[in-house]
Amino acid sequence: MEWLKKREELPDYIKRKNYHMALFISLAIGIEGLVMIFIALKDSNLPVVISTVLYSSLMIITFFHILLTKKLRFFYVSGCLMVIALTVWFLYSGGTEGFGITWLLVIPLFTIYLMPYRGFILLNTIVLILFGLALWGPFISKGLVYPFSNVFRTRLPLVYLFEYIFAFFLKHRINQTEHELVEQKDLLSTEINQAALIQKTFYKQKYTVFEGWEVSYMCLPMAGVTGDLYDIYSEKKADAAAGEKAKLKGLGLYDISGHGISSGIITLLAKNLISQEFYENEKLGIVDMMNKINERVIVEKGDIENYITGILVRVKKINSDNSAELEFVNAGHQAPLLYHKKNDSLEVLKNTAASHGAIGLSSIASNYVEKKLRLEAGDQLILYTDGVTDCLGPHNKELTLQGFTDILIENIAKPVEQQVQNIMEQLTAYKAEAVAKDDMTILIMRYTGN
Repeated sequence: MEWLKKREELPDYIKRKNYHMALFISLAIGIEGLVMIFIALKDSNLPVVISTVLYSSLMIITFFHILLTKKLRFFYVSGCLMVIALTVWFLYSGGTEGFGITWLLVIPLFTIYLMPYRGFILLNTIVLILFGLALWGPFISKGLVYPFSNVFRTRLPLVYLFEYIFAFFLKHRINQTEHELVEQKDLLSTEINQAALIQKTFYKQKYTVFEGWEVSYMCLPMAGVTGDLYDIYSEKKADAAAGEKAKLKGLGLYDISGHGISSGIITLLAKNLISQEFYENEKLGIVDMMNKINERVIVEKGDIENYITGILVRVKKINSDNSAELEFVNAGHQAPLLYHKKNDSLEVLKNTAASHGAIGLSSIASNYVEKKLRLEAGDQLILYTDGVTDCLGPHNKELTLQGFTDILIENIAKPVEQQVQNIMEQLTAYKAEAVAKDDMTILIMRYTGN
């Protein structure tokens, strides 16, 4: 049973492909058997009816077993039993010589891909031996094998042998290709994991609690490396190790177009550039700062096609009434949400019609528009990427902004770190087994007022 185990250990993408093919073939043979039963009944051929009922029932049972268990072990066994049993039945009953020729074509082609490598060799070798013993041995003279014509008896094992050899080389090549794909996938996975580790090192933040602010964030990459970028800008005088609180200057959330390693590399470039421009241009207005960032990204990334959408937030001042003033620019990103604790409401901060453009697009002129916010103690600003609202759940239904706000409201009263943790857990539960289509990132800042 070792070859069964080896097949089960193949990568998921190969097993999924074989799973659907095995389902289809089991059902197709089962239905074909039911049709043949009615034909045999019409011809009053009781032996054919009995044999057809047996193999048809076996394949229908196999179909439901695969459907319920999602495993192919039973299919490998039942498929082999069906092929061997039908071969023996054909040699005993004769069927028609035309059916024998069809059987020659079906067995190797039927097994060449669906059967594991060793199972393919074992099954076809057994069938070849059965043909040889039955048609070239003394069994015909003893009445144990149907009396086929001499020409058919002579050629059938030879033709099957040549087809088996040809199918073996095809199977060997398919097996090699699969292993090469597995090796390449493993290599790519290793590189992605290494890139993700490097990326996480660059993403580390010293502080999450600031003077008057609490910040929490979390990113669920689609595949190891993320194209989402979050960053927090603060004064660097405080000693985080000593428990001192830093002064929050601003933060940003950005989404690089594309997926995979290329967009992951761009996040590292963008993080460095945006951070530099933020600190070097603090005296500029936030729109001018974003223009500087855009120009710098266009120059530095050169001919790379990736662009960036994002939101840059800056803490402007703390008023005498203990309220906080923020300013932000939305460069083609998802509209942030503002939670007002006073009336327990969420506000969608949509861009104005005059605002357009992303970051890093030299061919399209951008027009960034500044927006101002006033936060009281307990108010929260929530930033997120489109992977959150576009998250696919049951029946490929998108979560949508309304679905996200419903989840957010459930957790809004909790500490920000717990909020983010709970939201991501609920998003993961909503997605369940669905394949992620994009990275999901959430960044929440709460004004504590002290």
